Amino acid sequence: MPNARKSPFTAPLAPCLVAAVALVALSGPAEAQPKGEVMIALPTLRQQFDPTEIRGAIDQSNYEMLQDGLINLGPDGKYPALAESWTITNEGKQIDFKLRRNAKFHNGDPLSAEDVKFTYERVLSTETGHAYRQGFVDSIERIEVMAPDHVRFILKAPWPAFFTSIRLGMQGILPKAYYERVGPKGYQEKPIGTGPFKLAELKAGEWTRFEANSEYWAGAPKVKNVTFRLVQEPFTRYAMLERGEADIILGLTGPLLERIRANPKVRILLTKYSGTNVLHFDRTKFPESADRRVRLAIAHGIKVDEIANNILSGICEPASSPFTPATFGYLDGLPRIPYDLAKAKQLLQEAGIKPGHKVTFNLHTQSFAALPNAPQVLEAIAGNLEAMGFVVERQATDSGAWLQMMRGGRHPMIYYGPSSSPDDGGETINAYYVSWSGWTNGNLKVPEYDEVYKQQLAAFNPEERIRILQRFARLESERLESPPLFWCHTPFALSSRVKTFKPAVSSAYHINLRELELAN
Repeated sequence: MPNARKSPFTAPLAPCLVAAVALVALSGPAEAQPKGEVMIALPTLRQQFDPTEIRGAIDQSNYEMLQDGLINLGPDGKYPALAESWTITNEGKQIDFKLRRNAKFHNGDPLSAEDVKFTYERVLSTETGHAYRQGFVDSIERIEVMAPDHVRFILKAPWPAFFTSIRLGMQGILPKAYYERVGPKGYQEKPIGTGPFKLAELKAGEWTRFEANSEYWAGAPKVKNVTFRLVQEPFTRYAMLERGEADIILGLTGPLLERIRANPKVRILLTKYSGTNVLHFDRTKFPESADRRVRLAIAHGIKVDEIANNILSGICEPASSPFTPATFGYLDGLPRIPYDLAKAKQLLQEAGIKPGHKVTFNLHTQSFAALPNAPQVLEAIAGNLEAMGFVVERQATDSGAWLQMMRGGRHPMIYYGPSSSPDDGGETINAYYVSWSGWTNGNLKVPEYDEVYKQQLAAFNPEERIRILQRFARLESERLESPPLFWCHTPFALSSRVKTFKPAVSSAYHINLRELELAN
């Protein structure tokens, strides 16, 4: 794992992290000035710009444009970004980061260790709504500024997930002085960062326009302007692509995907394993789901293969675990639960659930990367539940209302958990399986899962951490607290105007537009 530059500190880079993640060096600054404009049509548009207020992986699309982390994600994996090198000492409980001296915020202020300290302390604060705050709280004891370009993390325990999880090391860094001057509201209105693009203008709920940062520390982007535009109807997105009104479109599934595949003038790129999905149960509202027979019955009664093939057109594949084959901690060979409606009805009868049992189920009305074609997929699952004998009350919500509902603990009796960028098993456990998880509203209490999560936090050696995470995967396969649904990939359809496009690996939201190049 080569660092961007040789570490100036005394201890060598920890060998465990060499095995944990491969980092790639950035190319030198580009000489050509940015030119041209790119239009990207999206099924869902988020206009949240403060990285310490992240609500879900979808917000990463904006952060990637505006802010850098100590580590960034590219087409070849994670690479040193604002931290050009680091040293790990004290048995993994101290990390010293050397910061880049040529990195500046969009207002011209130079990056400093004070900015890094300020950002991570905001994440730790209860004042923010950071969706993944607990992982930081569990690991960070304090942060010290050693010099303007030297920041030290003192940890409660080794934190190898910092280098394997998008949500940790890739936390976008805020400008301390500017943020304190304008406040959270002012920053949301006029965000700045060290990223490759600046926010140019937006129309709330419709589009966001970005402008190239010509003084970006790693070299200016090749494209001058990028616009994210909300276009909810999939065939409208495709029509825009055909007419030259859009250069890249997302949210491609079903008949639309088949039509695009048949068009020789359109290219499709695929980001593998960018999402994973499982079913969850609110045991306070649906106490019968505490019985494994009920969960197993529901798993047997969902036509996962049929949905994957017919509704998702192969963009998602049936899953055997919440961990994908690209997740750190994945365990190969776990069995899948086959569709068997007769078995499902038999198990429900044995558990005392009679036909006509009423359940509530969430229908997300918008598609997104972790579950393409979500409305049709979730309606199909609701139909499968009815075929088992349930009476299903559907609760339809758009993305904003859905996030508010889930974060506010207003869960349906049966609901799904979409995880975008599921690159680290420990973070997946923290988000969905520990007793303090906001996603499950604290009603999933499995002491073994809490213990596994804490053990993997303290595992300095990556091989040991993998073994611990695989123990969770094996336990969950046996307990089936949340039956797995799909592992999803993200397709991008490109017009002939796009010459070079290399989205980041394992994430639908790290599109890596700095390297996008238009044909002449």
